[in-house]
Amino acid sequence: MRLSQWMALVFALFGALISGGLVARHVSVARREAYSSTQRMGAVTLEAVRALVQAQARQGRFIELGRNFEELVRQANIATIVVRDRKGRRVVGRSDSSRLLAREPRPGRPLSVVDDGVYDVEGPVDLGPKGKAVVQVGFHTALLENRLDQIAAEGVGAGVTAFLALALAAWIIGMFAGERIGRVVERIEVLAADPERFRPLRADRGKGGDEVSRLVSAFNRMGAGLKAETARRQRLEAEKQELAAMLVHDLKTPLTVIRAGVALLSEFAQEVDGKRENSRTFELLEMSMARLQRMVEDVLQLSKLEESSSLPRLERVELTSLASACAKDFELVVKDRKQRLELQIPRESLPPVLGDPALLRRVLDNLVHNAVEHTPSGGRISIETRAEGGGVTVEVSDSGPGVPAEARGDIFLKFFQKDVKRHVGNVGLGLALCEKVVSRHGGTIGIGEAVPKGARFYFTLPVAPEP
Repeated sequence: MRLSQWMALVFALFGALISGGLVARHVSVARREAYSSTQRMGAVTLEAVRALVQAQARQGRFIELGRNFEELVRQANIATIVVRDRKGRRVVGRSDSSRLLAREPRPGRPLSVVDDGVYDVEGPVDLGPKGKAVVQVGFHTALLENRLDQIAAEGVGAGVTAFLALALAAWIIGMFAGERIGRVVERIEVLAADPERFRPLRADRGKGGDEVSRLVSAFNRMGAGLKAETARRQRLEAEKQELAAMLVHDLKTPLTVIRAGVALLSEFAQEVDGKRENSRTFELLEMSMARLQRMVEDVLQLSKLEESSSLPRLERVELTSLASACAKDFELVVKDRKQRLELQIPRESLPPVLGDPALLRRVLDNLVHNAVEHTPSGGRISIETRAEGGGVTVEVSDSGPGVPAEARGDIFLKFFQKDVKRHVGNVGLGLALCEKVVSRHGGTIGIGEAVPKGARFYFTLPVAPEP
């Protein structure tokens, strides 16, 4: 649910609570007023009856008093009128129902707890020769109940009307405020995803002092600054990459010349004296030059991938064939280092993948070269291909020192050097290139532990669609 809708809902709920409270208070006041009016009417009627009883009793006109009671019962919403002497005996009594006349009056009960339809009041009277007595008057509560029902119905009607009015007004206010904030939130999301797409929000005229307008102004300032800073950093990054690409490209030619010169010097030194220490020196020079050339090629290849969003070429590639060719090329290197290289390929052919064969071969070379560099003499290196989860997986494992668990999450980043044991003499571009190539092919790359020890690098590519 959007922020504007949440705010509208919250405002509507508050409006409902307010309207409900107001209506409930109105109904409560109206009910109290109805009870008070009935009680006042009862008190006034009781005083009138007392005066009538005392006037008639002094003259001994009890028969006339009875007829007076009948008239009151018939016209004044009175259920019963009874006069009792000090012993509780009925002196005069009239009712519109014999059942009500026979009931036991319960004066003093609050109107709100009357449950038999008759509200009783009483007061003392003087019967003259007959002494003191009590007059009891019972009133029908039907009119009061009708009034209370009417108040409840009016309260419901007023409550519904007030609820709808306040809820609608609150909804409109909430939607208006929420939409204003929602526009800021949407732009913040765009700004976080791509600062270059930032567009300033328009602040409402005449409302520059409220919180939302101040938020919009602050956001516009922040977005403009971030957009400018992003553009500046991108410009510097482009200049840096261009400079690095030029330097690396210019290094290729002298490196090739130096490597050829070292090879000639090695042959010449071997012919002249044939000393073993000189041969070892030239071997170290050859290895260092090969490593330096590989680093230069990694930088160039990584720069090309970062400059373009598409692959140079796409064709159906057999990863099993790439793995076999890679293993064959590393045979002499592994043999010279007294290591053992194992190639595990399933008997049944694996489905091809769609990709650039040169880049995929570069990924394999980098992983195997990394394993060779960090596997001690007498150690084992394994290359395995297999079908897995709708794709083809290539795994390269070694028996070297392995990669610490805390370093595995960042090992595919450029220039990562946390795992010192596995990056001596390397600037950390080989694995970054592998990750970039695999992701461009729509695959995944990862690292784990080899059994019983060492590192295990693997990548999985989706199977090529049928032609």
